[in-house]
Amino acid sequence: MIEIGEVKKITKSGWCTVRFPRKTACENCHMCLKPKDEMFVELKLRNTLAAKEGDTVSVEIGDRAPLIASLITYIIPLILVGIALGATAWLDSPAASLGAAGGALLLGFVITMIIDRKLKGKKNFTPRMFAIIKAEQIDTEIEN
Repeated sequence: MIEIGEVKKITKSGWCTVRFPRKTACENCHMCLKPKDEMFVELKLRNTLAAKEGDTVSVEIGDRAPLIASLITYIIPLILVGIALGATAWLDSPAASLGAAGGALLLGFVITMIIDRKLKGKKNFTPRMFAIIKAEQIDTEIEN
């Protein structure tokens, strides 16, 4: 998947902040925790192309990365909560079931964080700057 955004900020440590317009699919998602009136998403990337503030860049990430990330984020905690509720169903204590479900949810988030750290830096899961786009290229891409 390739997205086009504008470099908004450059740091001395070799990182930059790239701003992307939000897609129509973002309207009801709220995953980025941005208000509806902010129609952009920002991403911090390594500045591998020596881009400058105001440059338009294309950023690439593996096609399946968003799907896999969503599955990891939602499915692992959900499965663990289901297991915890199933394991405590025979108990006649809602408090025990609630405690087990809460503990399983917390464990699911910890496992998700560990997986996230392992996937960071992997080629298909880490967004990277692909190219700096000139103004005339942007006009051509908009027309197509």
